[in-house]
Amino acid sequence: MDTRTEIRLRLTAQEVAGLAALAVGLRGVTEAELTEEDAAVAALELALTRLIEDFEVPDESARARVQQARDELRANWVRGGASL
Repeated sequence: MDTRTEIRLRLTAQEVAGLAALAVGLRGVTEAELTEEDAAVAALELALTRLIEDFEVPDESARARVQQARDELRANWVRGGASL
């Protein structure tokens, strides 16, 4: 059962190029066919991890939400080795 939700992003040409470059880099590292969507999810996982490990989120409930989102993302990881 696919539980994905479709969203639309409005990106600049530079942001699209950056996302495409990230996907190319991840393909090289993982030796797998990854899409720009996979790259965006990998970047999301990295951003959540950085918030937890490298920054002090002052609001305890916000920090707990970030931690829970990152943990759930990893627990239900369907994108193979696309993690950064």
